[in-house]
Amino acid sequence: MNTSVLHILNGLAIVTTAVVFGTDVFFALVGKKAAAKSKDASVADVMGHFHEVADARMPLVGVTAILSTLLQVMIAGLHTFHGQLASISLAALLTHLAIYFTIARPVNNIMVDAVKFGRIVDNIRELQQRWDRVIGLRAALLFIAIAGLVVVNYY
Repeated sequence: MNTSVLHILNGLAIVTTAVVFGTDVFFALVGKKAAAKSKDASVADVMGHFHEVADARMPLVGVTAILSTLLQVMIAGLHTFHGQLASISLAALLTHLAIYFTIARPVNNIMVDAVKFGRIVDNIRELQQRWDRVIGLRAALLFIAIAGLVVVNYY
């Protein structure tokens, strides 16, 4: 087992997962409350633009986190503690991704289309609340992923 490669992959996985984690934690702690206090038109406009930019830039970061974690599982093997922790992290990352694609992404698409084409979203509060309902869970899953990746370094 090449420990240098595993260390590089682990560092990359931690940093890229941390970027997504930080984004989700920010929205769980700050964005959710700010959106709740804002006017409907403001929520639709700002969140639509946030999602437009994030959905264009964040996939590379997320894919890098998933692939670097997957490679750790493959290289270390499930018979090792490293491989087992990396597989837990990978499961958390993939669960996060599934929640994103099934709940958050459809909401994002509606908001992005509205700002792109100048449409009014009549149910913006309902959409934002649907998105908000899973942001805490998404952040918790990313915490689990990072924790597993960090603990690997202590064994």
